[in-house]
Amino acid sequence: MSKLKIILVIVNIFFINDLYPQNTKKATKTYKEANALYSVGDFDSAIEKFLKSLKSDPNFCPSIYKLGLSYKKKNLFSNYKNLFLSYIDKTCLKNKDEVNFYLGEFFFISGDINNSKKYFDLVEDTLKFISLSKYKSNINYYLNNVDKELISFDSITSINKWHYQYTPYFNPNTNTLFFTARDGGNLLDDENVITASFVNDNFLDFKKFNILNSENNEGTPTFSSDGKLMVYTSCEMDFKNNSCDIYFSRKRGNLWSKPRKFDDNINSQYWDSQPFIYGSKLYFVSNRPGGAGGRDIYYSNIYDDGTFSKSYNFSIVNTQFEEVSPFIDNGIFYFSSNRNDSYGGYDIFLLENNIIFNLGMSVNSHLDESSIYIWDNNILLTVEDVKSKNKSEIVYGEIIKKYLSPINIRIIKTFDFQTKEEIFSDLFVLKEDERRKIGYEIHLDEEIIRNSTIVAESEGYFPTTINDLSSDTIIIFLKRLNENIVLENIYFEFDSYYLSKESKEYLTIIAEWLGNKKFKNIEVSGHADDIGSKEYNFGLSESRAKAVVEYILSINSKIRNITYKGYGNSVPIEPNFIGPENRRIEFRITN
Repeated sequence: MSKLKIILVIVNIFFINDLYPQNTKKATKTYKEANALYSVGDFDSAIEKFLKSLKSDPNFCPSIYKLGLSYKKKNLFSNYKNLFLSYIDKTCLKNKDEVNFYLGEFFFISGDINNSKKYFDLVEDTLKFISLSKYKSNINYYLNNVDKELISFDSITSINKWHYQYTPYFNPNTNTLFFTARDGGNLLDDENVITASFVNDNFLDFKKFNILNSENNEGTPTFSSDGKLMVYTSCEMDFKNNSCDIYFSRKRGNLWSKPRKFDDNINSQYWDSQPFIYGSKLYFVSNRPGGAGGRDIYYSNIYDDGTFSKSYNFSIVNTQFEEVSPFIDNGIFYFSSNRNDSYGGYDIFLLENNIIFNLGMSVNSHLDESSIYIWDNNILLTVEDVKSKNKSEIVYGEIIKKYLSPINIRIIKTFDFQTKEEIFSDLFVLKEDERRKIGYEIHLDEEIIRNSTIVAESEGYFPTTINDLSSDTIIIFLKRLNENIVLENIYFEFDSYYLSKESKEYLTIIAEWLGNKKFKNIEVSGHADDIGSKEYNFGLSESRAKAVVEYILSINSKIRNITYKGYGNSVPIEPNFIGPENRRIEFRITN
């Protein structure tokens, strides 16, 4: 090589080495300007500056990363995906975990579960991302439940005229669809109730339901079976305080009364919304304190006189996650939740035999399915997609596989024995050593009916076992603790104080209940019929009471303040009554 060529090569090397630092210096300067704009939320201006920075140095990693985040902030999903893929291909090391996480998230919400898993698995510092474990749980559930379908349907059309549309309610009596719609993407944009007519598998004549709509935000109404009670949500939204409460209106003739807000039996100081009436119950959603976590589903009993009981947490479905959008069809309870056993985000679940089931992939997907409504063979499903122009839509379809419960439905109601007013009770299924809490409206298969005992317990009342489950609606009366309570399930043969097997099984339930309470005094009294001498009957009745107390203490020796006494035949079950029913055991408890 000639001296001249050597000199030119050396000069070129120095020129290139000098050029690169200059380009990087320019890229760094522009990056700082862009980053300042990014930090104040001016993402459009920041994008221009980040692009200018990359024009100076196409390999400047900080600008690639922040430009990708800017595109993400602007919901330019394809742009940010491509930027982050290029970031992975380069030698950029900083923020590698963040880029892998965001790519995993992008592919997940795009429905590309395999690519999502690939990038999530590349994240090294897994503790850095709070939602990573949830995503992985969803992916694992998705891959293991691909063929699951409790309900399947053919999609016919969808409602997507607004930015958001959700929580449909169809009234078959008037052939009218009700739903909530919001024009804009901001939380403070006005929400209104919209109605539409249902004609030939299509929805027509969309208009605002002006009976309810006001300057506040209104949510979808629900109606009683006779169509005379309407319940809905109204929210006051401002920058300082967002408050939603539940209102009701009653139909007088052809007119609806002025809406009134429910009292604190239903509403709280927190977010109360999404009401649904089914039979004699009002279900709704609230984020009030004391729940299982996030938003929970609650219910209130509707009495015959039109009043409402205080609200109870529907604890059988609620978890640390969100449970929303209660709906019941044919006795089957449906709801939406973002719990772990979902395909992604919110899925639709049902409660069957006190067990929660995911409806499967015909209904649920990697997107958010936030509410469901079923009538006849029709289905309405709210689907939310952050990547879509319409952030949510209501899908209408025809059910081709309907979930039919093979279980017999029983509705259990408990009442005060004295006042005959309906009261709240906890219901439990007892089977061998298992004690499982159930709801008021329960689905019982024949196996449970044959081999289990159902117990009703309420604070201030003596527990009662439910033996006859032959009726669809079972009415139970509970006695208060300060009354004399006859143990109906304790039987003695004539002239005997030996406890039968059935009596011992029942006393075991009572012993466990007593062991969980603290009572001032528990008196077990024995009573005999009028056959035999007075002295003999006193001795026999005392032996029977003693046998009961001794058996209870053999089950739970920690029970205190329990005594027994025999009254012979001196206290008949009713004044002047003569008969075998006088042969009985009574409890009297002082709380």
